[in-house]
Amino acid sequence: MLQYILTQSDTYSIAELAQMAIEGGCSWITLHLPGMDAADIKAALTDGGVIDMCREYGTFLTVDDRPEVATDLGLHGVRLSLGYFAANPGATPMSMREQLGPEAVIGIECADASAVAPMAPADIDFVTIPASADNDRRRAFVEAVRAAGCATPVVAEGDFDTEDIAAVMATGVSGIATGARITAAADPVAATASILTLLSPDD
Repeated sequence: MLQYILTQSDTYSIAELAQMAIEGGCSWITLHLPGMDAADIKAALTDGGVIDMCREYGTFLTVDDRPEVATDLGLHGVRLSLGYFAANPGATPMSMREQLGPEAVIGIECADASAVAPMAPADIDFVTIPASADNDRRRAFVEAVRAAGCATPVVAEGDFDTEDIAAVMATGVSGIATGARITAAADPVAATASILTLLSPDD
């Protein structure tokens, strides 16, 4: 599983980045646009045709830390960071599920593996391990989640060098969430395709 974390770029528009990731085979885009307000995000996605593009190609489109944007624009869901919960102390995985509804995709950044299994009543779709984790920590995190009887997919965050991806996947994670290796690439289409090949070497 590849989640492309799409951020603003001085070289390409949001729509161009989304299109190139899709052309490279990416089926999941997560918008990370902390410097934009809701109106600007809406304009970028609708005027640029990103939402229609993702619908046409069956690409998941989620957004970081902006559940109101996901609801207003009919996106697939959200990924909520540790910072989101720190800034919104009343928010919980269950309150997010109640707010967004049963069909929404909800991901939670989680630094503590013991917190994952208690999220089961909220039907959380995946958790992400912070980018600061190394492979030993990723492996221990996944093992602890599975030992607790929890099957929630675990995704590793980070701007991984291509030669490191196999080792990251060997920790037991279900996929990676990465951005700059695609956004800053000379050829984002080829970079996306290359990462996907490394994630599914037998395909």
